[in-house]
Amino acid sequence: MINDPLSDIHQYSPTFTITQLIKFCEKKALPVTRAMIQNYIRDGLLPPPIKRLYTQKHLAALAMICRLKTVWDIPTIKDALAPHMDDEGLCLDLYKWFMERQKETLNLWVSKVAPAISTKEEDRQDLLLMAHATDIKNLLKG
Repeated sequence: MINDPLSDIHQYSPTFTITQLIKFCEKKALPVTRAMIQNYIRDGLLPPPIKRLYTQKHLAALAMICRLKTVWDIPTIKDALAPHMDDEGLCLDLYKWFMERQKETLNLWVSKVAPAISTKEEDRQDLLLMAHATDIKNLLKG
């Protein structure tokens, strides 16, 4: 099953300090550090905080970056996500769409391909994402 770290995002405050953001990411098993966030902002992959506060859209961008880093390099992720970013981060609808596509594709994979191979669940998710990386990039650009 695909783990959606933001499935309960609306139960949290709409804004976070960087410390709160990192604690949230730790709680949700997102591999994010203060240095990574600062580098993403410096490199233009993530918009800067607004008055030192990060939004739920920043979280959506971070979660998507973490997932896509398993198959793409940072410049490719930046190119794919840039058209979908605003001053607060990534459109939450795009994040939801991305997670739904992953779930649908994983369900198809599990029902059709997984019985024929024996790998751990998390390895299958990474293989699946790699197999569809080009399709995802094209859909994000379109």
